[in-house]
Amino acid sequence: MTPGNGVQDSPRLPEAAGGSTGGGRRAGLPLGAAHLVRLALRRDRVLLVVWLTITAGIVLGGVAAAETTYPTAQDRADRWEQLHSIPMFVLFQSRAFADTAAALAAQQAFAGGTMCAALGAILLVARTTRGEESAGRRELLAGTPVGRRADLAAALTVTGSAGALLAVVVAVGLVASGTPWAGSIALALIVAMAVWTGAGLAAIAAQLLTGLGAVIGMAFAVFYSLHLVRGAGAVMGDGALWMTWVVPQGWWENLRPFADERWWVLLPAVAWIVATVSAAVRLADRRDLGRGLLPVRPGREHGPGWLCSLPALLWRLDRASVTIWALAVAIIASSIGYVGAGAMSDYADMAWVRAMGAELGVAPEDTFFTYVILVFVFPIAGHAIHTALRIRREETAGTAELMLAGPLTRSTWALAHAAAGFLYPVVLLLVLGIAVGTGSGLGGGSFGPDIAEFTGFTVSLAPAVWVLVGIAIGAHALVPRGATAVSWTMLALGIVTEIAVKTDLVPELLFLLVSPFPHVNPYYHSSSVPYVVLPLLALGLVAIGLLALRRRDLPT
Repeated sequence: MTPGNGVQDSPRLPEAAGGSTGGGRRAGLPLGAAHLVRLALRRDRVLLVVWLTITAGIVLGGVAAAETTYPTAQDRADRWEQLHSIPMFVLFQSRAFADTAAALAAQQAFAGGTMCAALGAILLVARTTRGEESAGRRELLAGTPVGRRADLAAALTVTGSAGALLAVVVAVGLVASGTPWAGSIALALIVAMAVWTGAGLAAIAAQLLTGLGAVIGMAFAVFYSLHLVRGAGAVMGDGALWMTWVVPQGWWENLRPFADERWWVLLPAVAWIVATVSAAVRLADRRDLGRGLLPVRPGREHGPGWLCSLPALLWRLDRASVTIWALAVAIIASSIGYVGAGAMSDYADMAWVRAMGAELGVAPEDTFFTYVILVFVFPIAGHAIHTALRIRREETAGTAELMLAGPLTRSTWALAHAAAGFLYPVVLLLVLGIAVGTGSGLGGGSFGPDIAEFTGFTVSLAPAVWVLVGIAIGAHALVPRGATAVSWTMLALGIVTEIAVKTDLVPELLFLLVSPFPHVNPYYHSSSVPYVVLPLLALGLVAIGLLALRRRDLPT
């Protein structure tokens, strides 16, 4: 008690601004970070398991199937020739430095493994930092003895540890499969570097921007752009190889797993990670809680009348995301169309290209575009799932109760979210087809026919995406707490099983059963039946969701 005034002294709290002092602090971590680490592990345990399993599966599965994919010296020589004659493999995957089965498998796994590793890291860091601030939970925690940097430290600790665990699993798995230990460790370190690089980029983006989706989009766009810088330098020849030495992906590539490894290139890669994490910490000290360093334009005091409808509100919330995605798809797809047209015209007469075109049911010069478009559909499906799951985020945030307190029924509310999930991927697929066709026209093709052909093909993939949207809406109504996990797991199953089928790890029938994508892929189907069945299935899932949503409490 303070003598004379009857006011009790407040207990002296540990330093919270920097988290540099105070009891209950783990060595090296800001105050309260250890508690946030446990919270993140519990909240994201499903995401962690799915992410690490998929990433390890991409790398280990590809290398394990290398002997099956390239059983003879002639098969490896043919693949070696493809990698040196088709620049697209170098641009989107990586260079190969030896014609052994392990080196060729590492070349194939480079892009998929690093992309998946970085994407999971970005999601984890963004959810633990910006996601918690946007939901208001970080502000509640600020009333307790939690250091200012605790959430950032917790996010980086969880993600960094996951990267280390992933590296150990990949290295042990590769060595156990009989591959050389040096190359195995090198490839495992590349995957871990991708995790830590993605985490650093997400940590910086979380200090600059306020929206969770914007943080994830910005971080992954930067990561993918760096990958393309590496690829552009490798494609353009000796005069531009310096470009592979200025970005992290170029350093990883020049590590050369299974081909006379260069360990010293890990030094600049580690320096990059340290620099990005340090920059994120410094930026975190320069902003207010709940705000980003980049200013947010204030809205008008009174909104127009058309905003009174729920679809208009959803469009206003999603329009920035859809616009950014459309611009990114247009830029990347038009570049692919322009470069790919010239490249494939030179190699359309090769035997394996003609065989692949025959299997896909397309002209040999269109095989590359078909392959790329089928790869693009997965991230677009991810955007559609994220859009549909807004219904769950509104429920947990409490905004759904506010809206449903007025003259708005649950069915109308759910239908509006389903409609947004159905519409946006169609827009993005349209942009994809037009951009590829335009790029192809600029690269020497015919504008009108190319745009019509590729747009027709991209839009034909929409029913598969709609099924995932229907699963998201249905899961929200039936298993609300598990809706996010169910939705993303179904997309992950589609990606993993396709990779597993191509590497002969699982039968094609399994891919047909667990994923809607093969039913719109010309490689797996030859009839129009899926274009009737898949939309009906998507609508049926939405209808089941509407019925179930009327029979449960809100929120649950």
